[in-house]
Amino acid sequence: MYSPLISWSRMVFLAGIVLAVVLIIPTAWFPFQLGKLALFALSIVFASVLFIAGRGVRELVHSHGFLLALFAGLLPLAYLLSAYVSGNTAVGIVGFGVEVDTALFTTIAFLAFMLSFGLFKTLRTLRLLILVLTWTLAAVVMFQWLIVLFGTSVIPFSIFSDRSLNLIGKWNDLGLVSGLLAVFLLVQAELARAPLARRVILGLGFAATALLLGVINFSLAWWLVLVLSVLIGLTSFMTGRSEDIAERDANPYAYSSWSRKVPWFSLVGALVSIVFLLYGTAINTDLTNRFPVSSLEVRPSYSSTYNVISLAREGSVTRSLIGTGPNTFNSSWIMHKPAEVNQSTFWNLDFSVGFSTLVTALGTVGLVGAVAWLVPLFLLCAGSIRAIRLSLLSREERVVALTAGLGSLFLLISIIFYVPSAIVIILAFVLSGAAFGFLWRQGRHAADEETSSPLMHFGGWAMVALLLAVSVWGAFTTDRRFVAQAMTNMGVSALQVGNADGAILQSEKAKGVEVTADAQRLAVEGGMLKIQQIANSSEASTQAAQDQFRAVVEKTIQAGKDLTLAYPNDYRSYVSLARVYDLLAALKVQGAYESAQAEYQTAIAKNPSAPDIALALARLEASQGKLELTQKYLTQSLTLKPNYTDAILFVVQLNVANNDIPSAIRAAQAAAQTAPGVAPIWFQLGLLYYASGDTKNALPALEQAVKIVPDYANAKYFLGLTYYTQGRAADALKEFEDLARSNPTSAEVNLILGNLREGKPPFESAQPPITNQPATRKTAPLNE
Repeated sequence: MYSPLISWSRMVFLAGIVLAVVLIIPTAWFPFQLGKLALFALSIVFASVLFIAGRGVRELVHSHGFLLALFAGLLPLAYLLSAYVSGNTAVGIVGFGVEVDTALFTTIAFLAFMLSFGLFKTLRTLRLLILVLTWTLAAVVMFQWLIVLFGTSVIPFSIFSDRSLNLIGKWNDLGLVSGLLAVFLLVQAELARAPLARRVILGLGFAATALLLGVINFSLAWWLVLVLSVLIGLTSFMTGRSEDIAERDANPYAYSSWSRKVPWFSLVGALVSIVFLLYGTAINTDLTNRFPVSSLEVRPSYSSTYNVISLAREGSVTRSLIGTGPNTFNSSWIMHKPAEVNQSTFWNLDFSVGFSTLVTALGTVGLVGAVAWLVPLFLLCAGSIRAIRLSLLSREERVVALTAGLGSLFLLISIIFYVPSAIVIILAFVLSGAAFGFLWRQGRHAADEETSSPLMHFGGWAMVALLLAVSVWGAFTTDRRFVAQAMTNMGVSALQVGNADGAILQSEKAKGVEVTADAQRLAVEGGMLKIQQIANSSEASTQAAQDQFRAVVEKTIQAGKDLTLAYPNDYRSYVSLARVYDLLAALKVQGAYESAQAEYQTAIAKNPSAPDIALALARLEASQGKLELTQKYLTQSLTLKPNYTDAILFVVQLNVANNDIPSAIRAAQAAAQTAPGVAPIWFQLGLLYYASGDTKNALPALEQAVKIVPDYANAKYFLGLTYYTQGRAADALKEFEDLARSNPTSAEVNLILGNLREGKPPFESAQPPITNQPATRKTAPLNE
C-alpha cells in the first residue's frame, strides 16, 4: 500500500540517519555523541507520526515477520528489568549522557529497528537506504581525507584540533564505518551488473577507503573486511556458476572464460586485508609519517573485564541473570579493577565500558541482556537462511540483500568485539531491521499481509499507542538531556577562563532544564572558584563581601550535598563536596576540616584504589600540621601507585618545607640500595637533589630511573631540565624531543622544546600554570 505520508516518513527517517552521522556544531559546548543521538531521536518522532498518519502501523502489524521483529524489544525490556531490580533507576534508565548501556538508548535502537523493518522491506526502498548510506559514508571518508591530507586549517571555525578527530566519534569508529563502506563497494563492484566505468569508480573508491583504513589501522575492521570479502567472493563464484549452468542448458555451445568466473574485487579485498593484518603496524607507521595523525584509544582487556564482572556478581545467581544494573560497569571497575592498572599511564581512567558492548552488558544486564543484544543477529541469520533455502532472489534482489545483510553483520559483530559509539550501533539496528524485513518477506504473497483479525486489529492500535508514547518519551528525554548538557558545557567553558559567575549562571540554567550530575558538579566547581575570588579580593574584609562569601559557601555546600544524595554510589560526588570543605579548611572556617576529612573517607570507601584521594587527604592533614596522618596517607597513596609523581613531588615539598632534605636524601639512597631496580625510588632521589639545587648529583639518579623505565615521562622531563642546567643542551633537547613524540598534546613540553631549539632558556615566555619551578607544583608536569 502506497501513501505519500509513508514516503515522507521514510525521507524524514533517512534525513535523521544522515544528520546523525555527519552533524557537528563548531563550538566547544556541543555534546558530540549526545547531540547526534538527540537529533536522531527527534527524527524518530516525526517519522513515527507520519508513519501512523499514513496507516503504516496497520501494514506493519500484518507484515511477515512482525512478531519475530518484536523480539528485538527484549533488549530495552531487559534493561528496564535490570534497572528496576538493581534499584539503579536514575543511572540505569537515562544515564549521565544517554550512554549505550542504558534503557533509553536501547529503546531508541529498538525503535530504529522497527521503523527500518517497516519502511525498507521492498527492493526499491531497501535500495534507497543503501544508496543514502553509501553516499553518507563516502562523504565521511572524503571529508576525513581532506583533513588528513591538508590539515585541520582547511576546515572553517576551527572545528577540529587534530587530524584524527572526525565526524563519527572515536578514531576506531571511523575505522568501522570505513570498513562498512569498503564492504558496500565490494558487493556492488563484484555482484552488480555495472558498466566498466562504474566498476572502475567503485574500485577507486575501495582503494581510497582501504588506504584510510590503513591510516586508522583498526585490526577488527580489517578482520571483518577479510571475512566478508571471502563471503562476497564465494557468493559471486556460486552465482556465476549457476548462471553458467543455466546458459549451457540454453546453449550447449556457449563458452565462458575462466577469468570471468574469478571474483577479482573480492580477491583484492581479501589480499589487502591480509597484508594490513600482517604488516599493518609497519605500513601504518609509514603512512602516519607521511600524514601526521595521532590517536590513542584504551579499554580494558577481555580478561580484566570478565574478572571485574565476576567479582561484581559476588556469586549471585540474580546478578548473573539480570546483572548489576545498567550503566554500572564504571562502579564495578572502580571497586574491582586489577592492581596493576594503577602502575600504568591510564590509572585514573574510570572505564564506563569493558572489552566490548556485549561483554559489558553481560555484567550490567546479565545473561538475559547479553542474549537480547544478539536478537538482531539471530533474526538476520534466520532471514538469510530462509532466503538461501528458497533461492527466490533475483540478481538485483541478491545484491541489495547481500549489501544490507553483510553491512548488518559487519556492525553487529563489532558490538561483540568492540565498543562502538552510539551512532554506529544505531546504524547496525537500522540495517539489520531493514535486512530482516526484506529477507523474511521473500516468497510470500503481498495479499497474505492483508489478513486481519480482531486480535491483529487490537494489536495495531496497541502498536500505535506504543510507537507514539515510546518515541515521544525517548525524544523528549534525550533532547532535554542534550539541552542541559549543552548549557553545562557552556558553564565549563566559562569556568576555564575564570568566569565563576558565568559558570554558576549556566549551571542554574542547566538545572532548570534537568538536574544532572554534571550540572550539579559545575555548580560546586563554580562556587569554589567564586569563594576563592571573594577571599582573595581586596574588599574581602567588608561586610558586603563577607555576606556574599557566606551566601556562596552555603549554596555551594548545598549543591555538593545534593550531588551526594542524587548519586550516592559515585565517589566523585563525595570528592567534589570534600574539596569545598578542604578549601574552607584552608581559609580557617570552623568545622570545615572535619567535614572534609569525613567526605574524603567516604570517597575512599567508594574508590579504595584511588591514590589521588589518599594524596588529597595527606595534603589536608599537612595543612593542619598533623604530620603522622600526613605520612599515613602519603604511604597509602604511594602503596597504591609507587610511581605517582604528584605524591613524590609532595614528599619532596614537605622535606623542603621542613628543611629536612639531607635526611630525606639519605633515606632515598638507602631505599635505592635495597631495591636498585625500582625506578620511582631513583626518581625521588633525583628529585630531592634537583629541589635542593644539586643538579650534579640529581643527574645520575634521574638517568638510572630512565634506564630502568625508558618511557618514565616525568623522570625524562626533570632529566632534560637537569641536562640543561649542567650545560648539556643537546642532551636536554633529545629528551624533550622524545617527550614530544610520546606527549604530543603537552603545551609545556612543546614550549620547552621550542625554546631549546631556538637556544633560549626552557621556560622563556612561560605563562601560568607553567612555571620555572616544576618541583614546587601540586601536580606533575606530565600525566602517567
